[in-house]
Amino acid sequence: MPGTALAWGATGHREINGDAARALPDGVPAFLRTPAALSEIEALGPEPDRLKGAGDSWDRDDDPGHFADVGDDGTIFGARLDALPANMGAYAKILAAMGSDPYRAGYLPYSIADGWEQVRQDFAYYRAFAYLADHAAPAARATFAAERDLREDLTLRDIGYWGHFVGDGSQPLHVSVHYNGWGEYPNPNGYTTAHIHSAFESQFVREHVSPQAVAQLVPAAPPAPPSALLTQAQILAFTGDYLRATAAHVPELYAIEKKGGFTGATPEAVAFATARVADGATELRNLIVLAWDNSQYASVGYPAISVRDITTGAVTPDPSAFGGD
Repeated sequence: MPGTALAWGATGHREINGDAARALPDGVPAFLRTPAALSEIEALGPEPDRLKGAGDSWDRDDDPGHFADVGDDGTIFGARLDALPANMGAYAKILAAMGSDPYRAGYLPYSIADGWEQVRQDFAYYRAFAYLADHAAPAARATFAAERDLREDLTLRDIGYWGHFVGDGSQPLHVSVHYNGWGEYPNPNGYTTAHIHSAFESQFVREHVSPQAVAQLVPAAPPAPPSALLTQAQILAFTGDYLRATAAHVPELYAIEKKGGFTGATPEAVAFATARVADGATELRNLIVLAWDNSQYASVGYPAISVRDITTGAVTPDPSAFGGD
């Protein structure tokens, strides 16, 4: 296991979160685009790594959420990235058949997919509360305004924290069995077996990858979103595609290292690291936009109420529908 390896280090994670937030389009809520919001999302990038060492239970449960041991066959001990199991339980069954489990092989795909679903639900509640703050019965509007404001705070925190794991997914050594040297695997190209993980992701990125260079590689506009509620299978498919693209860069990373690119900070090595950080920022920006757009098709409260029914005025619930007074 990578153990306490810090994915991109504090610098890389701040750059990914920060460049993703600064690339958000005008179509997302204004509260995401204030200077204070951008600073908070950026600052929270390293947070999951900072919490490592909180305790043995916390570390053993949460550290494997930062990586996935993708083999040379493109699977995580039999679990295919292009057909990820529907949930952690199903994932665990596939790994068990190969003598492993999510805590040894890592469960990064589910850190990303679960976090996206949480942010989508944050946005769903924000849509509902923002509408009801203006359109509910007058006596309930102040309650809904307070709920809206709280949801803004929670959403920024959730995006900043979850962004860390999206960023982990763009670090090739976090999506490979060759996570810290090639290891005891067939090695016809003579790639290093030395520990290169932290030197690449932390010191090299800190010294040679700038937010400005990363920002230049983030496309101006995200892809068009679907016009229906995304299923679990669809978001896992998006996640698997992202991680497969990252895993494909593992041999390239080792080839650059073999030529001394990272110790010599060659243009090829700097461009490679910059592009990988930019991949993380682009994916995070795209997933935030997708979560916002897709939240309009979600449901909130209990029993569940369609967000669209609320925001079109078809249903005007009172605070009790959301566990309030």
